[in-house]
Amino acid sequence: MRGLAKPVARLVEELSRLPGIGPKTASRLTFYLLRAPKEQVKALSQAIGELKEKIVTCEICYNITEVSPCPICRDEERNRSLLCVVEEP
Repeated sequence: MRGLAKPVARLVEELSRLPGIGPKTASRLTFYLLRAPKEQVKALSQAIGELKEKIVTCEICYNITEVSPCPICRDEERNRSLLCVVEEP
């Protein structure tokens, strides 16, 4: 983006890659984050980082979880004759 500092333009560009986020919304979010308290921005950054570091897909049910197999699949008391199908998380 012309006239913007490189870090600002980069964040707008990266946010624009998210589904449902166009350039205008990405710009709004970027400028919101510029005005937000530093702690809030750090918390958001950490949450995004942890998402890719700590979340895996369960090898049995393909649910998103912190451990695989997930707690539901590991539950010995679970009725394994029932199946719940979810189209999207």
